[in-house]
Amino acid sequence: MISHKYKCIFIHQRKCAGCSIIDTFGFEVSDPEWHFMNDGVLDPEYESAPSGYFRFAVARNPWDRFVSGWKYLAATRDRSLRDVLRNLPAEGKDYRHLTRPQHATLYDQNGRLIVDYLIRFESLQQGFDEVCDIIGKRRRKLPHVNRGDRAPYSKYFDEECRELFLRHFAKDVELFGYQY
Repeated sequence: MISHKYKCIFIHQRKCAGCSIIDTFGFEVSDPEWHFMNDGVLDPEYESAPSGYFRFAVARNPWDRFVSGWKYLAATRDRSLRDVLRNLPAEGKDYRHLTRPQHATLYDQNGRLIVDYLIRFESLQQGFDEVCDIIGKRRRKLPHVNRGDRAPYSKYFDEECRELFLRHFAKDVELFGYQY
């Protein structure tokens, strides 16, 4: 998302409160600004993004994000966690919401984090308030969009599932400093 009014770019990590944050800027899904650079470094707009704009994103505990995506997607929600981890979606919406690691959109080819501020999902409102202060936007309580009903992520992972998970998401765990 790009806001020319606040001179900021928000990189929308799927299943990381992106719709809630974009909602506070007043954009509709049909607005081109809603989609600007939502795929971070993988987006064709990355190279032509305006310089000087404040960039921010949200990172989420990789296990929690995965369970949220698994339960959200119609193609995976009725399959076992083990089956999904063995047969991860390889393209499209399902890939972006579930399989694509967070670091793939937030780190450039030199291993540099491309955002000025990384909000932790676990302290979402506090982080968003800090971003609002930086960009000069009035603070606003974030709406809870796309809320899922599920148990804590640790209830779903046995030892085999944790190993399967780490084969694909170990770099997110390491780069963002999460622990199981």
